[in-house]
Amino acid sequence: MWVRKATCSRCGKLKERVQGTYCRACDAMRLRQWRKSHPPTPEQRRKHIVRTIARVYWLRGKLRQKPCRRCGDANSERHHPDYSRPLFVIWLCRPCHLKLHAAKRKRRRVVPEFVGGENGKRAIR
Repeated sequence: MWVRKATCSRCGKLKERVQGTYCRACDAMRLRQWRKSHPPTPEQRRKHIVRTIARVYWLRGKLRQKPCRRCGDANSERHHPDYSRPLFVIWLCRPCHLKLHAAKRKRRRVVPEFVGGENGKRAIR
């Protein structure tokens, strides 16, 4: 059986948590360096801010968790259909949330156009 090491692979100190390779300090340093080289786009930043606002309201009890809108499961998570309204959320369980996003991706998928080529069909990208 494979067992995780209890020490940080970077500094060698004892880790505070079991998962992950680094201790909290080394992991925070790694994330700070990564964020400098991978800045979020304006859209990603806006979505993060809206999700944070909704989470704070939920933690303070001003936004009440409801059962899944589709199946009624009590274990639900927030979904923002419109990011211009941070406190307007739809509560969905994880499976229903994944189905919703899969359907959105399927609708957005672009079908390649075909033109005549050697064998009559060639995709244009």
